[in-house]
Amino acid sequence: MVKGRQTGQKALAAIAAATALVGIVAAGFGQRPQGTAQATLASASTATAQPSPYYSPKAGTLLNGVLAPLSSLRVMQRAIALAPEADVTTVPTLALLAAPLKTTGLGPIRIGMDLDELRAKGLTPVLIDEASNGQCQYYRIKDHGEPLGLMAINDQVLRVEVWPGSLTTTRSGIRIGSTERDLVRVYGQQLEATANPATLGKTVIFTPQDPGEDVYRLVFETDDQGRVTQFRAGQFPSVTWAEGCG
Repeated sequence: MVKGRQTGQKALAAIAAATALVGIVAAGFGQRPQGTAQATLASASTATAQPSPYYSPKAGTLLNGVLAPLSSLRVMQRAIALAPEADVTTVPTLALLAAPLKTTGLGPIRIGMDLDELRAKGLTPVLIDEASNGQCQYYRIKDHGEPLGLMAINDQVLRVEVWPGSLTTTRSGIRIGSTERDLVRVYGQQLEATANPATLGKTVIFTPQDPGEDVYRLVFETDDQGRVTQFRAGQFPSVTWAEGCG
């Protein structure tokens, strides 16, 4: 068992430097679209999803050559995190990879904790300056390659965001690329939808009914083909702010 843990940790260390690049690239996806007009959820389209936001027509071949290995490295990390021999208590970023997003947080990250508590868990927040504004600030997690962000106000974490390219799912299995039909199937009448003119899709909000969770929400952003492009968990009302710290 100990040998297995050491092997998993060595493998993670070997790929951490390369996968850190993914977190840096993902920082550019902290912009939040607006949505105002009320709408009902439509059936999801079967059309092909839009090209990856990482794609650039001017350098498609180069990006494809770089991103495929990085994507594979994220899968490798996740496999290590989910392996029976892995000890996620000794490598905090493994705990993030192994955990689903819940209304109350992600793994050791809990909505409402402050940044010092986050550091005490072994997770180091790194400021995303271009997405921050005054006392409202965005962070990524140091040495964590997944495109995830934390929004904190006065150093208190109020939402966790999953951005394009992430493999993270909700506790019910919703992920980037899931459809509005999937959302209705999983969450049913606990959903509210608002038209999102910026994405030509919707902002879809799930309100939990579990005792003690009524102040939390899951929020999903969809595109014009009805597919989830990003999602987040957090405390109401800040989790519903379309532009985050904007």
